[in-house]
Formats: sequence, C-alpha cells, structure tokens
Amino acid sequence: MSGLFQPAQGGAWYIRIVGALIVSAILLLALMNVPRRFRKPLIGLVTFLGGLFFALEFFLPTHPMPTPDSPDQVGNFLTPYVVPFGNIAQVIGAWTVGLGVINLMQVHGRRLLKGTSGAFNSAAFFLCMILMMVIGILYRVHPNAINKNLYALLFNGALQSLDATMFSIVAFYIVSAAYRAFRVRSVEATLLLITAVIVMLGQIAVGQWLTHALPKNLHVEIVRDWILTKANAPAVRAVAFGLGIGGLAVALRIWLGLERGSYFEEQG
Repeated sequence: MSGLFQPAQGGAWYIRIVGALIVSAILLLALMNVPRRFRKPLIGLVTFLGGLFFALEFFLPTHPMPTPDSPDQVGNFLTPYVVPFGNIAQVIGAWTVGLGVINLMQVHGRRLLKGTSGAFNSAAFFLCMILMMVIGILYRVHPNAINKNLYALLFNGALQSLDATMFSIVAFYIVSAAYRAFRVRSVEATLLLITAVIVMLGQIAVGQWLTHALPKNLHVEIVRDWILTKANAPAVRAVAFGLGIGGLAVALRIWLGLERGSYFEEQG
C-alpha cells in the first residue's frame, strides 16, 4: 500500500493518471446519482469523519511525534495514515482547478459554437490551455531539451510576461484606490495619510536627507521602523488572531454540519 503513494515515472505514471481519472469519474457519477435528500447527509458524514480523523490524530499523541531528526517515530495509530490518506489539500485543489476549467470550457465553448463577439478570444483560450497542458505534462514526464525549451518559451516567455503586464495595469487601480483612501475627510483618514507619508519617505533617500539634521529619534527612517515594528506588527497579529478564531468557528460549523445557506440547502 505504501508503494502506491510513492513518485512514479514512465508508464507507471500514465497508469496512475488514467486510474485516478477513472476513479474520480466513477465517484462523481455515483454522487450525481444519489437522491437529493441523501446528498447532504452523505457529504456531512464524510466531512465529519475526515475532521474527526485529524482531531483524534492531533489530540492523541500517545507516542513520540515524528521530527526531521527522527522521522521514523510515530505519534499514534493514526499518524502513519496522514501522508497517504490525510493530505487531502492537493485533492481539493485539483478538484477546484478541474471545476474551474470545466466552467471556462462551457462558457468559451458556447461562445465559440455560436460565433458571437469574443469567439476569437475563446479560440485562443482553448488553444493556449491545450498547448500549455500538453507541454507541461511532457516537460514533467520526459524532461528532454525540446520539452524544456518549449516549456520555458510558454511559461517564462509568455505566461510570466502576461502576468507582469496584468499586474502592471492593476497597479494603476491600486494608486487610484490609495488616492481615494488618503483624501483628508476625517481624523482617521488624516492619520492614515500622515502614516503613509512617513513610511514612504522612510523608504527613499530623499526622505532620509530631509530629516538628517533632526535628533536621531526623529529621523524619518527611525520613525518608519517604529511604525512598522511597534504599531503595525501588533495590529497585524491581532487581525491574524481574529481571523484564526473566525476560521476555527467556520471550520467547526462545517465539520458539525451547522453551516447554512449552502448548495444543499437550496436543493432541499
């Protein structure tokens, strides 16, 4: 069983990919054929068992836990199953990406078949998606010189350049939003504007030159560091702590099946 979860190359890799697709399709079809009134209890049961597994594995450390220096140690009877069966994040991510790709294919497929405006962009989407997928798989399975060069051309030469272009355009919207936020309309906006100016001046040589004649404690770079480390850092920790508590509450609601307004509520 442990060998099933080890990296594979060559023909074994293709067999595992095809097998995973077949098993996923069978599970999806089986879930779609389950009567609607049983779907929510089924998903709730699987979710509860999955959460219970991680809770018990975490709260029952009856033996020394694995460490980088002693990886052979086992926490408890559930710990050996965390890696082969418990690492579900990759599976969820793969399903999420798959659903996103299916949705994009439906939208662009309808537009391409009807020949409406934007059909050329839809054709470009299918061409780029298929080309990148094929080259990416070939690069991972057969990393020869041709596949490496094609992958570098598509990923480094095209995709990263397009990402840089998109985020460069987004920067103008960020500047516009910052301008609207920094307009002096209230005491809070004034404090935000003053703090932002001090931090920005502390990042550049001109700002540091403007305050070099003042006492050292009033140098703009010193004030900037105080704002970032003494004022901003505790606030960020407090926000992160609140987000953690909120995430724990949401996780408990989902685990216990108490979440409302979900897809299954609408189906009921």
